[in-house]
Amino acid sequence: MNKLAIFPLFSQVMAKIGTSSIAGLSFSLLLSSPIYAASFGTNLIVNGNAEQGQGDSIGNAVGADIPTIPGWTPTGSFSVLKYGATGFSFTNPLSNVVNVTLPSTDVPGPSNRGQNLFFGGANRASSSASQLIDVSDLSSTIDAGQGTFNLSAWLGGYDTDEDSASLNITFLDEANQSLGIATIASPTPVQRNNITGLFLESADGSVPMGTRQINVLLNANYARGRVNDAYADNLSLVITKVPEPSISGFFLIGISCFTAYRLRRYRQVFQQITSLFRC
Repeated sequence: MNKLAIFPLFSQVMAKIGTSSIAGLSFSLLLSSPIYAASFGTNLIVNGNAEQGQGDSIGNAVGADIPTIPGWTPTGSFSVLKYGATGFSFTNPLSNVVNVTLPSTDVPGPSNRGQNLFFGGANRASSSASQLIDVSDLSSTIDAGQGTFNLSAWLGGYDTDEDSASLNITFLDEANQSLGIATIASPTPVQRNNITGLFLESADGSVPMGTRQINVLLNANYARGRVNDAYADNLSLVITKVPEPSISGFFLIGISCFTAYRLRRYRQVFQQITSLFRC
């Protein structure tokens, strides 16, 4: 599991992600995503498992043929693919017929994977999808510094291809200014032993005080090949309220302080007695 630090400025995030990974997506476009409400202890990402809507059963959908993805605002050819999609063939510039294969139903990944997964798309280009979560109902807890988050997803790629997926959340204040981000990314081909599949990544941290919205951005970063083989499934963002110390906890703290005080007093008395005998 990767546990990545929160970066304080959105500009730093852009530098780390790279402009090509978002395919020209501007920050203002991120904020145009539909806004969804939040509650503690539940997955706040809408359709994080790609099961709502129809998945592409071939893997060659582009343009108007890409299935609608409920809950998400996509860019480029970002798509939803069926596990076990048949794939397709094309003729390359050398007049060779090349077969494009896609993740089968039994590739490494979540045990509760359902039928679909997120897919970078059938074009040679980076793509993305985003949604915006309204956490203003949780503001009293967040502003008290008692909100923590867990971000997780199954992210992966194909064989030796270097196409990759990254999941980023940006914490926004009332003026839509960034308060910090958290990021998880798919393992490299070397890290997954050149195996086609998806692997669990996660990050934990505190929700910055003043947060009112959280932008969720799933990037499918293209590197090479006929299609964008960045894969993702079972995306999750859960905010939890930090429990306040119990009465028993306060009692133990008080006892500890009192005991330390008494020991210090006993030590002082003992030193006074021993000094009298030395005289």
